[in-house]
Parts: sequence; C-alpha cells; structure tokens
Amino acid sequence: MAKQKRKVAAADKTEAGVPAIDKIAGALALIAVKEMDTDKAALKLDAIGFGADEIAALLDVGPNYVNVARHRKKPAGKRVKRKAG
Repeated sequence: MAKQKRKVAAADKTEAGVPAIDKIAGALALIAVKEMDTDKAALKLDAIGFGADEIAALLDVGPNYVNVARHRKKPAGKRVKRKAG
C-alpha cells in the first residue's frame, strides 16, 4: 500500500509550493552560516538537522560535497588496529 502524503494547509504554502516555514528556516540557516567556509557551513547545517539535499541547495554545492565534508569530520584515530600474528 502506498504511503499517504501529509496534507498541508493552503495558508502554509507559498506560490512555489514550498511551505513558508521551510523558506524561513532556509533563510535563517543562510544567515547563521553567512561568513563561514563552505565545509564548516555544511557541517553546521548538518548538526542543525538539515539533510544533504537541503544543505546542497542552500550552499549551492552538490549533495556529495556534503557527504565528503561529513566524512572528513570523523576523527582518524577511531580505527581499530589488528595485531599481526
């Protein structure tokens, strides 16, 4: 059975079909990361809770760029080394 989409009230939608609250959140996110480097901005927006596609749209980069920034953030010392023998 297909999932039913949540209905959004007509007052909550703007002319582009995107809810107004999403546009406001995007604008505030851009203000929060205004002077940051793109990597740091991507990580900050990721920590806030934006998805890779949303971050990519806000920062004008690809979603893969966001995933690479996440990967670079991980500390290198977390790998488990096996002993020889």
